[in-house]
Amino acid sequence: MVNNMEEFTRNLEKLFEYIIKCPLCGSEIIVSEYKYTIPYYGDILISSGTCPNCKYTYRNIEQLSGGEPRKIIYKVEYPSDVNAIVIKSSHARIEIPELGLIAEPGVYSQGYITTIEGLIVEFIEALNFLCRREELSNVKCIELLQKLEKARNGEIEYTVVIYDYMGISDIISNKTLHEKLEVKENKENLSQ
Repeated sequence: MVNNMEEFTRNLEKLFEYIIKCPLCGSEIIVSEYKYTIPYYGDILISSGTCPNCKYTYRNIEQLSGGEPRKIIYKVEYPSDVNAIVIKSSHARIEIPELGLIAEPGVYSQGYITTIEGLIVEFIEALNFLCRREELSNVKCIELLQKLEKARNGEIEYTVVIYDYMGISDIISNKTLHEKLEVKENKENLSQ
């Protein structure tokens, strides 16, 4: 693992730094940006910075060359399917229709690289937050968390759909389907 990390950092090319305002406490965050080449995918821009005051971490990943607007469809059918790599831009919308899950991009949305399992973990964390705030009934929380744990482990079938009008996001797998999105669909989604 150490050798892989050493190789990864050796291939990072620092481009520049800039300052942003922390969305939590208002302090200044120094963000560093790096260029990195992913084999078979292309160049990406990795942005990262941590607030010295509240420890909020800003992170974002963007492909340096965008593509056509597209819909990315990935069906989880087996436990091993949760290991597929997900590249999500900060502008992408994610849906898992069978579970009733939608993640809309917002002002502080961040791009990232994870796995299908990691994506489900993000939904679990968001649901845990809602359950702690008692925005959902205890019964509903338990029911949804159990479904998400099964999804995380690939024990149930579901579909991950990513809508990316920048053409940056992807799910790296030979099972992934790509469909072209019309610009008209983007305008409809933005007005919702």
